[in-house]
This record gives sequence, C-alpha cells and structure tokens, in this order.
Amino acid sequence: MKNKLNTALGFYSPSFMRMHVGTDLSLIDYRKLNDNYTESIYLHEFTHFIQDITTVYGLSNINIVVDYMKFVNNEIIKSSPGQFTVPVLPIKGKDDNVFANLEISTIYNGDGEDDYVTLTNHSALKGTVQTKNQIVNPTIIEISYDDEDGISKTFSFGALCILENMAYIIESECYVDCEESPDLPYSAAEKLVELIHPTFGKDRLNVLALCDASLQVFHPAEYFYNILLKIKNDNKCFIRPEEVYDYCKANILSFNFEGATDLTSLLKQQAQISISQIKGYFNDTSFNSIKDWLENMIVNAIDFRLSNPTFPLDIARGKMLKTNQAFRNFFIKIGTPLITNDLGNVYLYDPKNNSNNLNYPLIWAINQINQVFWGYQNHCELKEVCMAGKINVDNRCDNSPWDRVNDKDLCPFAMIWRHWKLAGYSPI
Repeated sequence: MKNKLNTALGFYSPSFMRMHVGTDLSLIDYRKLNDNYTESIYLHEFTHFIQDITTVYGLSNINIVVDYMKFVNNEIIKSSPGQFTVPVLPIKGKDDNVFANLEISTIYNGDGEDDYVTLTNHSALKGTVQTKNQIVNPTIIEISYDDEDGISKTFSFGALCILENMAYIIESECYVDCEESPDLPYSAAEKLVELIHPTFGKDRLNVLALCDASLQVFHPAEYFYNILLKIKNDNKCFIRPEEVYDYCKANILSFNFEGATDLTSLLKQQAQISISQIKGYFNDTSFNSIKDWLENMIVNAIDFRLSNPTFPLDIARGKMLKTNQAFRNFFIKIGTPLITNDLGNVYLYDPKNNSNNLNYPLIWAINQINQVFWGYQNHCELKEVCMAGKINVDNRCDNSPWDRVNDKDLCPFAMIWRHWKLAGYSPI
C-alpha cells in the first residue's frame, strides 16, 4: 500500500489512522472552518479513513502491514543489540508469506500519475507471484493512454486509482469549486468508464458506487474492470446509483476464504483479523486505552457499513460539511483518525471518551517506526505532540529517536521501540 494517499494540501496514512490537512486553521470543529478549500481537503482525506476501516480492501491492508512489522521486529531481535541495515526487506520464499503478500499487494495497488490523459486501450494481463504453497497469477489491468504532449504511455489501473477517484468524486460533488486534481490517479476510474462504457458514467455517482463496491474485495481493480465490462455487455441500466451495489453483489463469483462465503461475512472476518492484529502491537495493560479506541472504531465502522451499505452516496449528496448530515452521522458514531494541521496541532474525536489523550498518538509512532524500517526516514514527526504533552524534545527527534529509549519520560516513539524490545538496536 502506498504509505501516503495525497492531495495537494493533505494526506492520509493508510493502516495508521492519521490524516493531515494543510492549513493553519484549527480543526477542532470542521463545521466552523468557513473555508471551502480546507473543508474539501478535510473531506477528501476523511474519505480515505472511511475506506480504511469499512472495506475489505482497507482492512486487509492493515493485516499486511502488521505482518510486515512483526516480521521486521522478529528479524531484528534475533540478533544481539547493535546496528541493523534498512530497509528491512522480507525474505522471498519464506513460509510466513510476508514477501509474497507485499508483492501481491503491489499488483493490487497499481500505479499511475499524470496531469492530463486520454485513455486509448485496456487489457487484462497476468502477473506471477510465488507463495509458500503455490504460484498465483493476480490480474493486472493495463491501460494505454496519451499524455498532454501526445506521448503514448501505460499505467496499471489498481486500487490506488479507485481510492483516489472515489475520494475526489465525493470531494467535488460536495465542493464544486474544489481544486482540480491530476487525471491520474484522481479521475482514473471515471476515465476508464468513459473509455469502456460512457453511458454508465453519465451519473458520476454510478462510478462512485462501483468504486466503493469494488473495495469490498481483495483485488478492487480486477472486480471494477470485470463488473464494468459485464454492465456494458448486459446493457444494464440503473435508475439509482444504489442499484449498482445490488448488481455488484449479485454478480460476485462464489468463493470460500477461510470460511467466509459472502461479502458480509468476509468484511466481518477481515475486521476481526485487523482488530486482533492491531491489538498485537500493544502487549501490555498500559496500552488498553488505545487498544479499546482502535477496536471500538473498527467495530462501530463495520456496524455502520452493514446497516447502510451505500452511505458514501449519501455523503456525496450531502454537499458542504457544515450541513452534511450523512457525514455527521458517521463522524458521531465512529469518531476520527488523528488529524494534524500545518502548525503541528493534533485533533481527535473519540465518541467513547470525548477527549484527547497522549496515548492515542502511539499509532502514529508505529507509523514512524514503519517508515524507519523501510528506510524512508530517520526522524520522528511527533515533536509537536510531545511538546504539547510536556515531553522534552531535542535533536535526537530529528536524527535518532530510537536513542530516547532510556529517557525518564518516554516519548511515543521510544515507548513503542522499548515495548518491542528494540532498546539497544539502531538502524543504519
């Protein structure tokens, strides 16, 4: 999974429940922003949070990330304390399947970044991935296009395109004057619909519905592509976008994934696995509050999804945030991820506690450790959080946050580093 889903002024960190809105404005109450541009970015990034915790795809990615983190931790502590080399890469062919799952995930995610494009052709190809038991052949949806200079290129239409186009549809339906985004990936799904079956895309909410429904399987792009072709071949018409969900559900191929035989049971299964996986980060009673927060968030999100499977359509129809009741319903029931602004202020709404707690940023600290394991950074971004919590910050935060494990007052990064028995280990 891409480590950040970006817009021009914000991002969301998948699997780590953290979003950033590029503004100096206070985000304590989105209804009081009174700034359409900031509100549109807030809504776009919050949509990624919704995708993260109410879809099979989002939840399964959490499980893949946790498996990688467990692998790295176990690999490091097998050796005596000292330096270890980053990135820490999974081992090909090992029985834990961490390498294979990341390879498959890369195919599922796809790629594609370009400003203005004209799609010209499409095809379904097969990749090859060796798991511990067999060779699997995940589908690759390859799209040919011409860029604004007329140069022919290709990209892999994947889940990242679906995630971003879904968020962009909701953002631009609610804020018609929102910032225009590059065609790839933000309009990739709509562009593909325009190429294959333009009649279906005359109502953008049809595309939104197909994007959202596709995220209820492990390989959203393959599902999106096949259903779109079937809609065209069946000459199927939809009076309301809600009917797209029904059509998708009726045309799912039979499956049995570890006992789950329908989309509802699959969603519940992945939710329970992700809860168990995330709680595995925290094997001490001192972390109970954050475990409870994350579990309640996912449980309530799944209940919300199952009681109203098409609720993203209602959000898209609800227009601006301050009067968008569908958005408000989700917000009140589930709460928010950790939200930051450009001043380093942190905001969070937990419907259970109705208060911020310094323990919550531990999930962000785990994100920072993930970035260290992959060799993306050697600093920690939580300095403002620590200062707000009266924890001393110094140059180690910028160069070697793992060196803080012996401090009297542990910062979130050092707390997790020590908890995972990594004291004495440092990356190079």
